[in-house]
Amino acid sequence: MTLNLTQSGKSRQIQANMIAYMRLFKDVAGIFIHENAETFWAVSESAPGTAIYRASFPEHRAEESIDALFEQVSQHVDQIDWMVYPGDQPADLNQRLEARGMPGGPGGNWLWANLESMATPAMPDGFHVERVRDDHMMAEWIRMSEAGFGSTYPHFYDAYSRHGYGSDAFSLHFIGYQGDIPVTSGTLLDAGGTASLYDISTPPALRGQGFGSAITAFLMREIRRRVYADTWIWASNMAKSAYQKLGYVDADFGMREHTWHKSG
Repeated sequence: MTLNLTQSGKSRQIQANMIAYMRLFKDVAGIFIHENAETFWAVSESAPGTAIYRASFPEHRAEESIDALFEQVSQHVDQIDWMVYPGDQPADLNQRLEARGMPGGPGGNWLWANLESMATPAMPDGFHVERVRDDHMMAEWIRMSEAGFGSTYPHFYDAYSRHGYGSDAFSLHFIGYQGDIPVTSGTLLDAGGTASLYDISTPPALRGQGFGSAITAFLMREIRRRVYADTWIWASNMAKSAYQKLGYVDADFGMREHTWHKSG
């Protein structure tokens, strides 16, 4: 069963949160970020990804504006995902994209959790979590994340270290340790009136010992400590069941993802 949150207004917060996340990568080599009053979109040769995150076009020139957007995008890539949020304009943007041969779908596993009644799993013996406080720890976070996802992320160190670790930081990074050994990592992003988790990662050789669930539960409690009553996450197929064991449920926030391919 999917929880219907399409009328909750949560989609506006999620959109703002994800755009704040992508802004961290502005002016980082290898990433192109475009932002103006009408659109926000990003092109990346690897993670954090290539997508359109916001569009607001006057109805009287919507078709012209969609054409112009695709022309701009085509100068960078041959394909891009377009996440349409309920507040995007015109109101029938989904239908206009579908009429262009771009069927829409939920765009993955969107989950929601009530933090006021969250489960509190036991931590593995000797496990503790530390927030990344300097560039040395950030380099360790990068190593853990890359080991967990099985890929290199050349942009992340530059973006995150530039953002910094002070009291004004909204992108907060954490490493889980078993004793003195790093075993898992994750990010908490507090922006747009909501907080969510990104990049929860455990190396394959260390999975099955509860480390990923432990850092996730720790970060959920941290979000609750920041006086949020709920949270959300976009989950991979592999990780979905682990999040559900911590109280996350399938949710429909009203977003629909379409994919554009360059013709010819």
